[in-house]
This record gives sequence, C-alpha cells and structure tokens, in this order.
Amino acid sequence: MTNPTAAAPEPYLCGGERAAAHGAHYIEETVRVYLMRDLAGTDTWVIDPTCFGDALPSEYDEPQNSECRCETPDECADIVDRMDKVGLPDGEDLMFMLAAALGYTLTKTDA
Repeated sequence: MTNPTAAAPEPYLCGGERAAAHGAHYIEETVRVYLMRDLAGTDTWVIDPTCFGDALPSEYDEPQNSECRCETPDECADIVDRMDKVGLPDGEDLMFMLAAALGYTLTKTDA
C-alpha cells in the first residue's frame, strides 16, 4: 500500500530545463581530473598531484550553451564569452565545489 501523503519523486530535469525554470542561461564546461595508480602499489586510483595549483584542463574549446533553452541567443552568446574569461577551478577548488554540491563539510588535517 502506498502512502498518500508521501511526496512524489521530482521528475528528472536536464541542466537546460533546470536553468530555464530559474530564468537562467545554461552554460556548461567540463574539466579533466587526472588519476594515477597509487604509488604505494595498492592497485587503487588516486588524484595525480598535477591537479593541484593550476586550473584543471578543459575538455572544450570554450564553454558550451547548446543545451540552453533560452530565447535570447545574443544574450546567451555574450554570457558564453564572459564565462570563457572566468578561470576554471583547480583540484582543490573542485573538491570544495563537490563537497558543497553533495552536502559535505570538509576539515583539513595536518598531513
């Protein structure tokens, strides 16, 4: 028997649909995070230390807006140009972004 007071699961919305629902443009970028085999020989993946300090490399030539649902392509193109000037995160920045998106609190330890 189902619970009539339980909230129905929200339908999946792609990034472009979520942005449109907020009256925003959907501009996306993707970064490459390098992994390497653990040097201790445990056959596990670890983050390659080259991911820290400099911006992570982009997989695109410029930010993309192909999924944007807006009806103002000139405005959208201007935003793509602005976002192209915004620096990409490095590995540490990405860690904080992931933690915030997933609801984690980070604590740095002395190591």
